[in-house]
Amino acid sequence: MPVGIAPDRLDPRFCEVRETAGFQHDGVFADYIVADPATVVKLPDSVPFEQAAPLMCAGATVWGSIERTTQGLEPGEVVAIIGIGGLGHLGIQFAKALGFRTIAVDNRPAGCELARQVKNPDLQPDLVVDSSVPDDAAKAIYDLTNGEGVAAAVVCTDSVAANRWALKLLRTGGTLGLLGLPPQPWQFDADLIVFKELSIRGSYVASKEATERMMKVVESARDMPSIIEKYEDVSFQGRLIVRFVE
Repeated sequence: MPVGIAPDRLDPRFCEVRETAGFQHDGVFADYIVADPATVVKLPDSVPFEQAAPLMCAGATVWGSIERTTQGLEPGEVVAIIGIGGLGHLGIQFAKALGFRTIAVDNRPAGCELARQVKNPDLQPDLVVDSSVPDDAAKAIYDLTNGEGVAAAVVCTDSVAANRWALKLLRTGGTLGLLGLPPQPWQFDADLIVFKELSIRGSYVASKEATERMMKVVESARDMPSIIEKYEDVSFQGRLIVRFVE
């Protein structure tokens, strides 16, 4: 039986006994499949399949966390996206599209460069921070926020150190969104959580309604170079999605 927030709002993501196409059974590489309408989102005519492919896992995952961690925030407040890879690269663009001042954080040169390469100037992060020296990175973030810290941080890595460090970046009343799954259990700093009234929120992909909201943002803010242009670019980073047509 599906488990949801309320009897009239059952969410198939939390069904106790479910089958996921592509995991428990085959068929999702077919041209046409039969799907439960509760799990289907209409693709806008202006969004090609090639662009939508990464949105239905990585995109929806980071979108869901951003929505949950920024509830109650106003446009212009500061959000940090920590870990700039498949999820984080989309996350910084989503956060900007929602009107937040956005900080992209990574301890790898490739991650920082990926954040700087966002094509649409309206979706580029306000600050890119190399966190390989954590104290220097924290200072840069606190300088941008006038010493307050960020209103929300979404951690897109399974690094325990990154999750612990992210808590220290939050302002009083801030929210940490967990997306990475560290292989070992770890402990939070209770002092920080209690005395700054911090919140920690998990997020499992995104609901159908949240995914529909994501698609509207993608439709209104998309800026996609052609797939050939991307393929021929020797500096390309990230995931290349190709649609094969007979």
